[in-house]
Amino acid sequence: MKKILITGANGYIGKCLYYFLKKKFKVIGIDKVKSEEKNIIQCNILNKKKLDKVIKSEKPEIIVHLAAQSLVDETINKKKYYDNNDKATKSLLEIIKKNKIKKIIFSSTAAIYKQSSKPLKENSKIKSLSTYAKTKLMCEKKIQNEKNLKFIILRFFNVCSALDRPVIGEFHNPETHLIPTIVYKAMHNKKIFIYGENFNTFDGTCIRDYIHIKDICSAIEKSINYISKNNRSNIFNIGNNKGLSNKEIVNHVKSKLKKNLILKYVKKRKGDVSKLVCNSSKVKKVLGWNARNSNIKKIVNDEIKWINKMNKAGLKRKFKNYLK
Repeated sequence: MKKILITGANGYIGKCLYYFLKKKFKVIGIDKVKSEEKNIIQCNILNKKKLDKVIKSEKPEIIVHLAAQSLVDETINKKKYYDNNDKATKSLLEIIKKNKIKKIIFSSTAAIYKQSSKPLKENSKIKSLSTYAKTKLMCEKKIQNEKNLKFIILRFFNVCSALDRPVIGEFHNPETHLIPTIVYKAMHNKKIFIYGENFNTFDGTCIRDYIHIKDICSAIEKSINYISKNNRSNIFNIGNNKGLSNKEIVNHVKSKLKKNLILKYVKKRKGDVSKLVCNSSKVKKVLGWNARNSNIKKIVNDEIKWINKMNKAGLKRKFKNYLK
């Protein structure tokens, strides 16, 4: 059974992936935040001495590198992006090279692409507007420049929702992601703020390709199997091939919960583009992967289950500034 090490294993994608993979592989996680899971070790990637000690001890065959400053928010100190994305990846690459680890799977982002009216392919034009996207692209280049390292780079579109077995979802404090914000606030009869209504789209709100977390985990699993078997590097877009506008999501949640939602549109964020939709034909052909869980009905239903679980546990979400 292969041993996999996940960085950022206490984050949203990392925690879901840990539970998704642990029945199929020997899975070890590291995260700078302490976890209740005994196999998720507290370790900041920037701490090279401790990182080296963990990797020497665990001897993983493949690294799944998820740790990052992940929110597209230009109000966050830019140094955090460069430290937690670019600098941290440089540190990780140094240590895995020292320990002769030959394979890595890296979570990148569709935010690196130039805005396009057509679904985006892996060879689409690059134009990184946000600091988040710029630092992710820097990480991609560092990984690709490493000799004797095979890699899979996965460019995720908008990851969302929750696993259903066990029920695990995203819990950012403060929360800024659209779907958990809309669903949570709708369920709690709170005002919902939407970024921008003057985008160059059919209804004025931005369009994104939403991909269920279960499909993300499946794509990573298939990437592990691919790089193990073929020992070849590759880059794949991971998305649903379908765009939804913010207003379309609002209308679906409204219909599902049978509620009149309290909405207010606010100024769009710097770095946000009008439309990002995936063309995932390459990953379908090479890995045999499909987005099987990413219809809006399942996305919202699983998000509701996760919010109900949080409510029972007494966990309350915080929202940034005017998102209160």
